[in-house]
Amino acid sequence: MGVVISYATSITIQNTCVSICSSAFSNCYSITSIAIPDSVTSIGWNAFNRCSALTSIAIPDSVTSIGWNAFNRCSALTSITIPDSVTSIGELLLVVATNLLQ
Repeated sequence: MGVVISYATSITIQNTCVSICSSAFSNCYSITSIAIPDSVTSIGWNAFNRCSALTSIAIPDSVTSIGWNAFNRCSALTSITIPDSVTSIGELLLVVATNLLQ
């Protein structure tokens, strides 16, 4: 069983982390910002699913793969930076990220 962090607003991932596992921050509705270090090489499926308060995210150049639905239902997302290093992106990456279209 994982740690419940559903009320956290800001997340800083330690620089010893190499992978954000599947559903790691799923349903953490209060997260508005997250810092991903250069040590991370992959983001799992549904990693940030339903992080509906998340407004922006910068994916570092070290990341090479992003799983399906990684940012599903991140409805407040207005900015995302995906570097050229990402060679694998899962389906439905940004479902219901309607603010990105504005």
